[in-house]
Amino acid sequence: MSKRKSTAGIIVAGVLLGGTLVAGSLVGQAWCARTLEPQAEAALQEAGITDIDVSFQGREAFLSGSEKTQAQLDEAKAIVEAVDGVRWAKITGDIAPEPLPQPEVRVATNSTGVVLSGTVSTQAEADVLAAEIEKVFGGPVTNQMTVDPKVESAGWVSELTDALETSPPVAGGSLNAGTEEITVTGTVTSETDLATLEQAFDKISVPATTDVTVSAPEPEPEPEPEPQPELTQDEINTVNSASVRFGQGQYTLTDSTKRQIDSIIPLLKKSTSALTVKGYVSVPHSEGNEIRDSKKRAQALADYLISQGIDSSRITVEGRGTADPIASNNTEAGRLANQRATITLA
Repeated sequence: MSKRKSTAGIIVAGVLLGGTLVAGSLVGQAWCARTLEPQAEAALQEAGITDIDVSFQGREAFLSGSEKTQAQLDEAKAIVEAVDGVRWAKITGDIAPEPLPQPEVRVATNSTGVVLSGTVSTQAEADVLAAEIEKVFGGPVTNQMTVDPKVESAGWVSELTDALETSPPVAGGSLNAGTEEITVTGTVTSETDLATLEQAFDKISVPATTDVTVSAPEPEPEPEPEPQPELTQDEINTVNSASVRFGQGQYTLTDSTKRQIDSIIPLLKKSTSALTVKGYVSVPHSEGNEIRDSKKRAQALADYLISQGIDSSRITVEGRGTADPIASNNTEAGRLANQRATITLA
């Protein structure tokens, strides 16, 4: 009887001790959870990580976040495990898929041509973009585009290609295109070209900014004047043999002498050579007035040439007085022949 009581006492004591240990363990786990959970949340907040649910079972942490990627959850796990007292951390629940990389297109011009860079999902997109970029921004184009099948397919890439296809040439420009915004810079040659460019880029679903100015093209140089054909020797002789006669005491041209000069005006206009117009008087003449009066006759002929379109800068007027007679001054006919004005081509 005494032995059975002793055995029963041992069993009761064991049960009580086990219950005490279990209770103590549960209390300890609850205490750890209450202590470590705010510390873990504070560490995540300090690291700028939000929307992560943290729970503890004793010193073991459980993390979840349905909108977080694997990389984001791994970062949060490392932060929580670094909290003093945490044994380990485990990620639970759904994990958001990693976001796909986004396409981008960049164009830069320099002294040697155009550089095309960025990332698209297919080689076809890269090739078409390169062709359209060369049409708009010039060339040669250095194609540094990266093709990555993981890049998300975006409608704005094909819309950009369509916009470039209808755009006018842009000088010294650049292009930066992405999911959030598209910007294009440079210069065009007219307001019409600027309006065409803006209309083309307005059709893209991504907001587009066209920071483009109008710059008129450099004017083409004036063509060099065609050289005037030289006169033949016969034509030169015709001009040099022309002689206008003046009556005694006369210093103006008559209608008859004007018609005589009109016949050589086309030859004088055909050439750009300098002209010397010389005037003469006969003997006898008022002493001391020979040079003055002979120059008046030369000037009368020069003035008529100028009135008929001969450039005055080509003409030199000389009064030769009684020099170089072509006939005898002893007869009236001779004196009339010597009262003259002549033209000489240089």
